[in-house]
Formats: sequence, C-alpha cells, structure tokens
Amino acid sequence: MSGRGVGVWLGLLCALPLVALAASERPQLSIVAMDQASPPYLIGEGDRFAPQPGLAVELAQRAANACGVELQLLRQPGLRMLQSLKSGSADAALLLSYNEERAQFAVYPLRDGQPDGRQRMSTLRYVLFVRHDSQLVWDGTRLTPPQAVVGSNIGWSVIKDLERYQIRVETALSVGSNFNKLQAGRIDAYAIQDLLAEGYLAAQPQLTVRALPQQLVSKDYFMPFSRQFAARQPQLVQCMWQQVARQRDALLKQRMAVYINH
Repeated sequence: MSGRGVGVWLGLLCALPLVALAASERPQLSIVAMDQASPPYLIGEGDRFAPQPGLAVELAQRAANACGVELQLLRQPGLRMLQSLKSGSADAALLLSYNEERAQFAVYPLRDGQPDGRQRMSTLRYVLFVRHDSQLVWDGTRLTPPQAVVGSNIGWSVIKDLERYQIRVETALSVGSNFNKLQAGRIDAYAIQDLLAEGYLAAQPQLTVRALPQQLVSKDYFMPFSRQFAARQPQLVQCMWQQVARQRDALLKQRMAVYINH
C-alpha cells in the first residue's frame, strides 16, 4: 500500500470513533401514548404498536428525525400516562388536550398564554354514545333529561367539559368498561372521542349503541413535555413542536389512505 493509501486508511480509522460518539450523543426522547387504539392516530392495543402504528406516531417519528432525536415510544393506560409525564419518567406524551390541571405539570406550546393550535398534532371531537333505544337528547348546551348520568374515563379532559355543563359524570378505567356499563343501562351515555369509539366498536358488533348527532366538544391535541425535560432541553422541545406544525398536514395527505379502512 502506498504512503498516500496508508494515510487515507488511517484517517478513516481515526474518524470512526468520532462518528460513533456523535451518534451516541443524540438526545434521547421517550414519548408515551395511550394503550388503546384511536384510529387513524394510534393503532394497536396494549403495550405494543401495530406495524402501521398510526398517524400520531408517524408524525412524532418524523419530527424526531428532523430534530436529530433518538426516539423511544411507550404505551400506557391513560392515568398512568399522565403520572409518567408528571413524574418525568416520560419526556413527552402523544395526543393530549390542554387543560389547566395538566398545565401544572406539562409544558404545552403557547401563544399569548393560550395553547397554540398551530402546533397541534390533531383536532379531535368528543361525542355522546347512547343505547339504540335511548330517548336522550343533547342540543349542544343541554342534556335532556338533565338527571342523566354520562360515563367517561378517569383522567380524560372531557370530564371538565361535562362538569361545566352541570352534567352528572361517572368514571371508569377503560373504553370497554364504559361501553359495557352503557349497554347494561348503568349509565345513560358515554362521552368519548368519535375516532376512538369507531375503532373500538368495529370489533364489538354485540354492542347496540349509537352516537348522538350533535358533538359534545372539539379539542386540539398536542405533544406536551414534562417540565423536567423542557427545563433540560428547551430548544429541542421547540424543534419538535415546530416540526409537528410543519409536517402535520403533508403527512395526513400522504398517509391517511393507509389507515382509512383500518
């Protein structure tokens, strides 16, 4: 080997540890998501994602790639997910709406002190599901009869909306528990995101329920960060939110067809 070849070879050899070091120094980011499917944004049940994991997961992956982040994705029940964000054992969460209680321990993108919808992951709507023979009426501001009891999941932000309308609320741990209570007549309605309900009911043909036509509330959903992580990595937090805003609409156009019939 010529002297020049030896020099080139040694140069490449010396550069390898630097490359490995640079890769190992990529910021680590753990993001937790709900353990129940919410097509087309979250696909798969339990602690694993489906091979096509959902639009929210893909959006987080694209944002992380653009920001040079090593991403770890986790799934947990809703209440535990909030606790992980509060304790800092998870750095961020997928698809959480804003409320003042969560803002005490989670950092959201804000504009003039209000959640910045431009940096949302998605906009989702809550509806009321009732039994097929129900006479319950929701006109957008009032429930008739007013003494009706509406179910929701522990930790869901829609509970605050129901209470604002002075609606009686009874909580349960899971989507399945609430739909079973509704079917059995133990609650009069169930407040749930429409896409989440559709995904669950597609596999539960024995449930004879229907959605009321008037939506309950529409909410922007974000990728909030734990206060601990936001204090350590403020520039990375801003990068992730900016990439979510930049890539969201293009991703929906490109990938929605993959999930449309899921």
